[in-house]
Amino acid sequence: MNLLLINSIGRQKWGGGEKWMVLAASELIKKGHQVHIGCRVNSVLEKRAKEANVPVVRIDIYTDFSLTGFLQLKKIVKNLGIELIIGCQNKDVRVAGFMSRITNGPIVLSRQGVQLLNKSGKYKWSFLPYCDGIITNTNSIKKEYDSYGWWDDDFVKVIYNGINEVNMSDKALDLSKYIPSGIDNPLVVVSTGRLARQKGFEYLISAAKAIVTKHPNVYFFIAGTGKLEAALKRQIHELDLEKNVHLLGFHKNISELLNAADLFVLPSLYEGMPNSLMEALAHGIPAVSTRVNGVEELMKDGEHGYIVEPQSASDLESAIEKLIVDNKLEEKGQRGAMHVKEKFSIDKMVESLESHLLQQISK
Repeated sequence: MNLLLINSIGRQKWGGGEKWMVLAASELIKKGHQVHIGCRVNSVLEKRAKEANVPVVRIDIYTDFSLTGFLQLKKIVKNLGIELIIGCQNKDVRVAGFMSRITNGPIVLSRQGVQLLNKSGKYKWSFLPYCDGIITNTNSIKKEYDSYGWWDDDFVKVIYNGINEVNMSDKALDLSKYIPSGIDNPLVVVSTGRLARQKGFEYLISAAKAIVTKHPNVYFFIAGTGKLEAALKRQIHELDLEKNVHLLGFHKNISELLNAADLFVLPSLYEGMPNSLMEALAHGIPAVSTRVNGVEELMKDGEHGYIVEPQSASDLESAIEKLIVDNKLEEKGQRGAMHVKEKFSIDKMVESLESHLLQQISK
């Protein structure tokens, strides 16, 4: 196959969709396929793709009607002999799909790690005509989309994300500079993600206040960067949590941080199939997660941790408290790791993706 994966996300943004793109591209290349990633110049995505030895081409798509993007794609498709394009943003799919329709070009699929469509005429008439199919990572998104009645059952394909165990470190991040040496049995709670409204970190920090009041040996660490950094720092200061809640900034090797954790928390308001939760479970860490898309397919409430409703600091507090006092914490973590490794392996993901793409090209 000769594939082009495009993502017009901002230069400094990096998340689950971008991780999936680089991982999928690199694994398909190992299987002998030709794969390029199209993205913005000097972006984090470009840097990570090159680090993974994935060829990169420049794509500048800023709007749904990008003439520059249209011309770039037309040239790339012709020069590289592209058979299929996967777009990660709606505007990527629209521009690529329009180009393909005009030039009788390649198949164009949309890859959606979160729900990007709703039952609105604007999507039916401005998105569907330019898209040949959707790849998503949760049955909950497929169920929602299929309920619109716009396509047959095969249009939306569920391919679960895969966890790359090769990238799992055997080292643990040293957090001693944050935890005083005299603290008995410190317990480390980790959360990761962009410091954005979607991730719900303000609710976690509010829950931390009540937890720390009862359990001063509990320390919270949030890894990530984003627009809400100043607001979250202010919240931590106002709640007098500077000693127990720490914003770590960007960490390239999340595996080392997870190896230092006792608990993991995903407080998001919405997600697709959250890679951060999958990674934590694979590391054998019990988790608390909000009930967002994909979570109930990824972990089992009560067995691997607890699932709570979004936007509730009190629910997060209660669930974290249960795990803090749980004398079978390690057992929950081991069950979660086994579940993820059996159901969400990288081999299964790539096998399903390769089979689906070959089927699309052969239609």
